[in-house]
Formats: sequence, structure tokens, C-alpha cells
Amino acid sequence: MQFINSKQAYPLILGIALSALAIGVWQKFTQTERYLPQPITPVVIGQSTSSPNTNKQVAIAGQGTLRVGNLTEHPIRIVVQARVNSSQTEPVNWDFAPGEGGTQGLQLSLPQDRVRVNKGDIIFAFATDGSRAYWGPNVVGESGSIAWQGDRREWSFILKP
Repeated sequence: MQFINSKQAYPLILGIALSALAIGVWQKFTQTERYLPQPITPVVIGQSTSSPNTNKQVAIAGQGTLRVGNLTEHPIRIVVQARVNSSQTEPVNWDFAPGEGGTQGLQLSLPQDRVRVNKGDIIFAFATDGSRAYWGPNVVGESGSIAWQGDRREWSFILKP
């Protein structure tokens, strides 16, 4: 009892092989890699529990949290890269919708806590809609587009069209 003859076997095997190849290629290009950045001690605000006298964090001049607002019509990605002599090696990024954060901005944070930036850190932004709009690089404490709010101990980066 023969189910399939040799004339039918070749196209069937070829069809199965091409289907498996197409599925493999489709899965490779549709997978999204998501990762959480490693905890970054010098960038994240935290209270030390080593001694009761360290409840207040000592503020370094020019070190503060980061507030970002997107007043443009573009969806953007904000990237923060710590200066070279920092222990942070990987840049961290956030996506903002058009108009998100407004003129007040939103305070950036990581899963552990708020983000701190220092003078010399680099911040840039680019549109993710294919328009090629780009803001940066901006050096914290040197570029005019990043303003220091001394009363709140934070940096403010509001993107304008």
C-alpha cells in the first residue's frame, strides 16, 4: 500500500522545507528583545541603610534628577550616557509620545528609583518616526538646552519643535 508516489514526494518535501524556512525567518525578524538595565549605583537615588547617620544623601554640586518633556509632534527616544569616568557603562533610554511631559516634563526613573545625572553626562534625543529629527548631543552643565533647577536639585530638558 503506497500513499504517495515519487512524483508527488519532491514537491511535498520542498513545500515543507520552504515553510519551515519561512517560519524561522519570520520568527527571527519579529522577535523583540527587551532587557532591563543593570542597577546603576551612582545614577540611582537610594537611602543607605548602613548607618543611621546617612539618612540624608549628600548632594554633589550639579548632580540631580532629570526631568524631560517633549513639546514636538514626533515620538522621541531620550538616551542618557554617563561620562567616561563613571561606573555606568551602558546608556539608558526612554521613549516619549508627542507632547508627553509638556512644559513641566516628567522625572525619569529606572525600576529601582529616580535617575541622577551629573555635569558632563551626555543626553541626546532622536525621533523614532523616521523623520530624522535629532537633538544633541547635549552635555549636562554645558549645553544651554539642559537647564539647572537649583531649588528642586534637578536638570530640565524640554524638547521644543
